[in-house]
Amino acid sequence: MDALSDQQFGYRCYGRMDRRGRWRSWRFGPAPGSGSSEHAQQIAEAAAAGHVLFASVQRFAAPRNLVDPTWWREVRGQYTGTDALPHIAPLYFDLDCESDLDQALVWARELVTFFTEELRLPQVAVRVWFSGSKGAHLLIDATALGIKPSATLTADMKLVACDLIRHLAALGTPELKIDSSVYSLPRMLRLPDQVNPKSGLCKVELAHDELMQYSAEQITELAAQPRGSLWSDDELPQFPIEVACNWWTSTLARVRHPREFRIKTAQVAGLRVRPDGYVVDELTSAAMPSCIKDIFEAHPPAGARNRCELQIACWAKAVKMPYAEAQALLSAWTDGNRPELSADNAHRKADSIIHSVYRNGTYGYSCAAARAAARSIGCEPNCQDCQAVQRRQQRQVHSLRVCHDDQWSPGHRITLEQSRGLIARAIDESIAECADGSADSLSDRAAGRGQDACGNRIACPAWHAGGVCRPYA
Repeated sequence: MDALSDQQFGYRCYGRMDRRGRWRSWRFGPAPGSGSSEHAQQIAEAAAAGHVLFASVQRFAAPRNLVDPTWWREVRGQYTGTDALPHIAPLYFDLDCESDLDQALVWARELVTFFTEELRLPQVAVRVWFSGSKGAHLLIDATALGIKPSATLTADMKLVACDLIRHLAALGTPELKIDSSVYSLPRMLRLPDQVNPKSGLCKVELAHDELMQYSAEQITELAAQPRGSLWSDDELPQFPIEVACNWWTSTLARVRHPREFRIKTAQVAGLRVRPDGYVVDELTSAAMPSCIKDIFEAHPPAGARNRCELQIACWAKAVKMPYAEAQALLSAWTDGNRPELSADNAHRKADSIIHSVYRNGTYGYSCAAARAAARSIGCEPNCQDCQAVQRRQQRQVHSLRVCHDDQWSPGHRITLEQSRGLIARAIDESIAECADGSADSLSDRAAGRGQDACGNRIACPAWHAGGVCRPYA
């Protein structure tokens, strides 16, 4: 996998932050090990300017028609949408606990113990960094886990990571928390040995013994100066570890199933869905719904802002707001909620989000997604009096039922294929009953098969499924 990543997934996104915490435009270019000097050049330029250097945790397949190097905004459209190019990344965790580094270290120890003892991964495959401020970064080697490149890998990692936290909580792990907002594309992490401007400490790698035994004070002392890497690339796993690979494969299949089921069910019900499984709702007016209004008036904490900006952009697109107006609207919000950005950078960030949403046909407004974003920042939208949206709820299995009666009322969720089988058997039984009747005429039997007496196709009868009228095809 490492060789594959170097040869076919040899591009990363680079970002630089100045001493005041303001971002410079993100560059896109070859990663270390790809035979290019781009990575070393980025480090040198950042050091010369006194900037902190970040790089994406993801490695990307080579973009189409690339001119090295380039800006991320020029190629980002190739890594989103239905025809997105794949990327590869280690399974990563960002553990932050405001003003309590000791608690973040406890969480890191729990995760390291799970991966090294339960999944039998070697220490080199489970690498830990003190972030230089209030937490730790964990990166689990992609090769050891058997992770395969895909265009949806980052979204899949979020599902797996959240599922693991729930699993550990069920086993009694004390209130383990991760930042789920970090599973975005690209996810920028401060490079090792780079200084955190707020604390003046370096991001340094920790040996497992240090993580398990050192206090927060001892670890911050280690971060007073750069340490370099504790492992060489030659020591990294070259093949999947069987136990860990089985865990990743089985967990990914299980957490993907509800999303895939929702998408298939919505398609059968004739609903338009986003790639994440949210149903795209129909806006009946240009009035701002309660959920979007709450987001627009709120001042969300760091970590939730990207999600809020995306929902504002999706709503603007859904009401067919002109591009320039949508850009101005989001720029005003970004300028007021991102103090680390200058006015020009806030404008550029808003433009990049509007550009991505307006250009990508998979984005659309969803009540469920907007409500979830509002609730994540402490708002509770008033949906009862909302007249701006015609909600198109997804009923999952209910939209596939033949009827609601005592003959068929399963007490558990069934798959799409099982539902299709039940519908097909019910239709076959109805046709058989008609065929057995002595008074049936040729026209009656033909009509049951969607034909008239002369064999011409007619409209199929409507079959009611959970209150939703659907033709059988």
